[in-house]
Amino acid sequence: MGNKNIKLTTKQETENTIKAGLQLIPYIGGTLATLYFDKKQQREINRLLNFYKDLSEELKNLKEELSLDNQDEVKLMTLIEKVNNKIEKEVLQEKINCFKHYFKNILIQPVKDDYDEKVFFLDSLASMSLLEIEILTFLDSQSDFVQIGTIQKPKIEQYAIVGAVGRLRNLGFLQSAGGGMSFGDKSDNHLKELVKVSLFGKEFIGFCLNI
Repeated sequence: MGNKNIKLTTKQETENTIKAGLQLIPYIGGTLATLYFDKKQQREINRLLNFYKDLSEELKNLKEELSLDNQDEVKLMTLIEKVNNKIEKEVLQEKINCFKHYFKNILIQPVKDDYDEKVFFLDSLASMSLLEIEILTFLDSQSDFVQIGTIQKPKIEQYAIVGAVGRLRNLGFLQSAGGGMSFGDKSDNHLKELVKVSLFGKEFIGFCLNI
């Protein structure tokens, strides 16, 4: 009777839905649901523990740069909570390294009027694939525009690269220039397009990327 008015959080409701869904799988559903949730919680805890352990080591030499005096504490705490949520779900160590770089920068550079930009950077980083990060860092190493068709990676389809470039451009991290339009032949104009990192993209790279 005492539990009647307990309201589940959105996270709890989502987890209950997932658990119920897994249990619907024939024959192995119950076991699968148990394995998923027992291991899931431990994995998330371990990711956070390892993240802060590594981060603390990297921050030991930054004593003079670490201060909360000029921080907007509410905004900073909100960003830290968002980082924790991202870390719990991230499996790629390369991206966890980027989150550490981001975390160090929000501690060193006071979060004030640029809060929305910092949220955008964090959300963008969390949603990016490793391929997108690699393409962005490669383009940042180039001194001028690069033709999309010349960007290649072993075992990666060319149009996966075209799609990744398109998404980076939509995020505002790349600027483009026409590489010449061709009509009446079988060449693909997407591959001829020229791209390079925008000033906004360079700001994102400096604040977030560390691979």
